[in-house]
Amino acid sequence: MAATDWDEATFEAYRPLLFSIAYRMLSSASEAEDVIQDAWLRARQDQHADVRSPRAYLTTIVTRLCIDHLRSAERTRMEYPGPWLPEPLAEPNQESAELASSLTTAFLVPLEHLAPTERAVFLLREVFELDFDEIARSVGKSEANTRQILTRARGRLRDSRPRFTVSRRESEEIVRRFRHACVTGNVEELMAVLHADAELVSDGGGKAAAATRPVLGADRIAKFVLGYAGKMHWSESDFQLVTINGAPGLLMRHPISGNGTYSFDIADGRIRAIYIVRNPDKLRGFLEHTH
Repeated sequence: MAATDWDEATFEAYRPLLFSIAYRMLSSASEAEDVIQDAWLRARQDQHADVRSPRAYLTTIVTRLCIDHLRSAERTRMEYPGPWLPEPLAEPNQESAELASSLTTAFLVPLEHLAPTERAVFLLREVFELDFDEIARSVGKSEANTRQILTRARGRLRDSRPRFTVSRRESEEIVRRFRHACVTGNVEELMAVLHADAELVSDGGGKAAAATRPVLGADRIAKFVLGYAGKMHWSESDFQLVTINGAPGLLMRHPISGNGTYSFDIADGRIRAIYIVRNPDKLRGFLEHTH
């Protein structure tokens, strides 16, 4: 069938899949929605397309739009004030547990080290398990080249991808312990939940107070967090236990220090990384969906 023969209901049936791909490609819900809308318009205007598989056809459009978007945004992200983190997602699509594990902040952050085409190939193969011939069509490469790109992407991510799966119950307990240690100023309790080589990354986007560089090591993180918490007089009511990108996290609402999301990379019962988003532009969508 031609793309112009579709109605909106047909397109909407594929929207969850398309959003899943676009968000993982762009790490931004708002930008992913823009790409999906653009894909719908392009599909409707493509009068010469012989569409045998709507899923494959739409996946290709969305993938190429995302690659183009990442290339055009590369300079903006390079000039971004301080660390750049993914936009937190409050209400992800209903996905399998295996697929949802690729939605966490800890999974998405290392993907920023990949070139746009590498990121597309890696996600389409490793997360969405598409065949190489379909991936090759989506990125406009030969199958052989696509396999080489995947090998290169895997190599770049080998030491940075989350390697352990932690139960939700265990994650929530560790997040609660982190919160309690912060609001009570308990150094020993905080050190007990932090991995010795933990890192803290904070994204204020130049619009909210945030560390301009990653804070490395449990000792430095404890000093940084507890020093700020004491200065701002944090209380437990300032932190709400929420789901961020499908995993337990914290939402801070504070009259002085403002809003922020806290995501965690947890392994072996300890926090390996803390990702704090305080940029109000990135928080807008999350706050609208969180009460």
